Amino acid sequence: MDPQILLVEGRRAKGLSCAPLLEKKGYHVTRVHTRRNANAWLEKGSPDLLIVDARHLRFNASRFCQALRANGNPVPLLLILPEGEEDPSSGATAILRGKLTSRKLFNRIRRILSGPGGEILRVGDIVLDVKRRTVSRSGQQRRLTPKQTHLLEVFMRNPGRVLTRAFLMKEVWNTDFVGDTRTLEVHIHWLRRAIEETPSNPVYLTTVRRLGYRFDVPQADPPGA
Repeated sequence: MDPQILLVEGRRAKGLSCAPLLEKKGYHVTRVHTRRNANAWLEKGSPDLLIVDARHLRFNASRFCQALRANGNPVPLLLILPEGEEDPSSGATAILRGKLTSRKLFNRIRRILSGPGGEILRVGDIVLDVKRRTVSRSGQQRRLTPKQTHLLEVFMRNPGRVLTRAFLMKEVWNTDFVGDTRTLEVHIHWLRRAIEETPSNPVYLTTVRRLGYRFDVPQADPPGA
């Protein structure tokens, strides 16, 4: 089945619309022009990829993306911004800005849809399918975004180790900038919602004050305890 893409773009996009390129490449594209219509579509279905083209939208695209993530929607999300516009905290899986070529667009889409890897990791009762971007605990499965998957993969490859914010920002976002780690903190929040029985009182993904985070495997109570 061809990948399903939900494209959110302004009515004035016209010749700059990505839709003809995507359809020619074989993607099944649904176009919407308003925040209300986008939310209504996402309530009914889950596309393989959500593309938000901010260049001609009449609403704030970054805030729209932030609201999706705050509500726990893990859909892979590509945000297209006008040249020179910064976006440090939308929660988008990937961001494109400036002149958009078909090659740049398709390369980024392929990277998002293919995921970061192709293996299954198990630590305690947490099972991460890296290729399918799903995590399971006690038979409950949740879908993750590529960045969430990569972040959880880093933790699961380093159980019991304190991982600093600087290390995580470098590993997952490939940046040395740690002046603002809200993006990391939001992703930690999402992961806790996915793997913790009580996200507000985490036992797997814990905060180490002033240092960073640690992925722990709770010890089962001994028989008769």
